[in-house]
Amino acid sequence: MSVYAGFDLGGTNLKYALGTSNGDIINRHSKPSLADQPQAVIFDNMFTALAELLQEAKAQGEEIAGIGVGTPGSIDFAKGQLIGSTPNIPHWTDAPIKKNFEARFKIPTWADNDANLMALAEARKGAGRNHGTILCLTLGTGIGGGIIIDNQIYRGVHSSAAEVGHIIIEFGGKPCNCGNFGCLEAYASAPAMVERYRRKLKRTGVVYEIEELSTELIFEKAALNEELAKQTIIETCDYLGAGIASMVHIIDPEIVIIGGGVADAGQEFIDRIEAVAKGVVLKPIARSLKVVKAELKNDAGIVGALLLAAENAKR
Repeated sequence: MSVYAGFDLGGTNLKYALGTSNGDIINRHSKPSLADQPQAVIFDNMFTALAELLQEAKAQGEEIAGIGVGTPGSIDFAKGQLIGSTPNIPHWTDAPIKKNFEARFKIPTWADNDANLMALAEARKGAGRNHGTILCLTLGTGIGGGIIIDNQIYRGVHSSAAEVGHIIIEFGGKPCNCGNFGCLEAYASAPAMVERYRRKLKRTGVVYEIEELSTELIFEKAALNEELAKQTIIETCDYLGAGIASMVHIIDPEIVIIGGGVADAGQEFIDRIEAVAKGVVLKPIARSLKVVKAELKNDAGIVGALLLAAENAKR
């Protein structure tokens, strides 16, 4: 049995695991990603993690046949290299992931955007099973996305497809971290949701320090029937539903899958997003449009990385 190594690099944690060719996790680990450190330090941290996985594989009488790495940012898939920078890992600019791993360990390595790998994992082992054309969104600090067409990740000509957080929903609207204005992310990400709620509270004379607020608190308040929290959630769902409708008109997927921390709010949140999207898409699409919650949760990145390595190693 071939085994594979999967890495999910985030702004806070590095998750890594040994797994099988079908994405089943054998051993999993997590440690600080050291994302604020120089690029060489981040690589050394990942190399130490891989050495650990190599020892585990050896103890089981196996060798690692391939390595998959998920990371924020746009990835030149052929080169396995970051294109430019990514906000949460400031020194990760142009990181040559494939080159560095293969030079050090002589093991075939593939790297991809973390949202692409979430989409791959959900397509193979999660909510997208038995569907060949899928749109995935990850809702958190930002809004990421992944597209599966004919059972394969769609990356686009410039390896930047599915940047769903940066579709424009209001021309000349709110500033976004990408430098543009009116992006979906500026209206429906977790920070945007928190800021909207804070402004509502401020207008009523209630003052919260921004660090005291969170999406979790907003959903808790809404569950207690607080009107401002409920309004905030409804507005967020409206933006997400409209944004999804725009993407659906282009891709026409079989299913839309929503993951990430904000998506853990519950089924009512997902149902409202679906209702808004169905209310504005063309009727032929609306009849069968399904918006569902991701199933793999925190495992999606690791499972996707394992599948990335396994599926490419077989080609």
